[in-house]
Amino acid sequence: MGSRRRESGAGRPRALRHLRNAMARESPFLIVICDRRGWITRVLRDDLQSLESLPLPRPFSSAVVPEERIKTVNFFQELRDNGVALDWEFNLSLGENIETFHFYAGAVAENFLVVGAASHHQVLTLYRELFRFRKEALDAVLESIGAQLARARESGERDSELYDQLTRMNNELTNMQRELAKKNAALQRMNEEKNRMMGILAHDLRNALSTLMLATSALQSLLQERVGETEASLLETLAHQGKFMASLLDTVLDLSAMESGRLPLKVEKTDLVLLAKRSVELNRIPARVKGVELAFHPVESSLIAEVDPVKMEQVLNNLIHNAVKYSDPGNKVEVRIHPSGDLAHVCVQDEGRGIRREDMEKIFEPFGTASERGTAGEKSTGLGLAIARRVVEAHGGRIWAESEPGKGSTFHFTVPLRAGKE
Repeated sequence: MGSRRRESGAGRPRALRHLRNAMARESPFLIVICDRRGWITRVLRDDLQSLESLPLPRPFSSAVVPEERIKTVNFFQELRDNGVALDWEFNLSLGENIETFHFYAGAVAENFLVVGAASHHQVLTLYRELFRFRKEALDAVLESIGAQLARARESGERDSELYDQLTRMNNELTNMQRELAKKNAALQRMNEEKNRMMGILAHDLRNALSTLMLATSALQSLLQERVGETEASLLETLAHQGKFMASLLDTVLDLSAMESGRLPLKVEKTDLVLLAKRSVELNRIPARVKGVELAFHPVESSLIAEVDPVKMEQVLNNLIHNAVKYSDPGNKVEVRIHPSGDLAHVCVQDEGRGIRREDMEKIFEPFGTASERGTAGEKSTGLGLAIARRVVEAHGGRIWAESEPGKGSTFHFTVPLRAGKE
């Protein structure tokens, strides 16, 4: 027994010398211990002397050329996933020189043993010598690697189940998306058909109403001196309601065209200051009748833009008319226009009843204010602001409102000054 122990003790130095000689013949080597983040915590051998003067711990990626540092992330990810990483090639940075090494690595407990050499043959030689010298230690390494591989397989199975679930969910979402797209397309077709039918109906009603309006006007002319006060009042009511219905139908026709994407703009160079002034003058008489002061405050004498003057005047008339309609006698309505960068900024401010916060989001939608009446009982179609928004947006502009109940409202809109000022 003692002889065996001596032989064993004598054999260990010989094995060490054999390992050193083998490594010397196959040098250089780089052998390091890394933590699970991929940081070098201990240098076991550095024949290139690339790490000996550097503080530890430090990232393994700092030893390779910058172009391959992302590659080291994948190297350690494979180690973490599988417990082993075999024959990864990295270019090591040695000052002005570059050395290509092959690396093999395996997990040992919570760390990684990383071995590199100029060729994979050298690394395999080193592992064979290590195996001969410390079979028990390598058995522990292999056992650890095997356990981690088993865990990786289990994790892979779990990942596979999760992947299958996600795939099923994705397929269901894809099917739902297809169905939603079909329904959206059907709704779009229905909406287009609705707009077309609205246009046809409004046009036919407009023709019939025009006949009734002509007949009413003719009766008023023929019978103005032969009817009593009651009959004359009835005829006046018919004429007034006819005009209101005609205005409503014209508005519906406009909205139908806009909803269908058919809003032809006859664009031309237009002086917005002159246009706003004309709209103010058109609304000055109804404002005076109601006891509302209407003021115009242009900052510039002229602002030239490329717009459809008829459509733009429709927007201005609508905003000014609304401001007067929702103002009380003694209130003031102010119209301002000024340049703002490459935009013309128009605002119409009143001192009327204001708009409730919950109604602010829907005032530019069709019939968003249809239930509201003016301060003198004036009717509202609920379509004017919806049309104004579509006209302004068709010109590449924006329209919005600011209001507080009991303190009035201010409506703003902007349109590009494509032609600049003149």
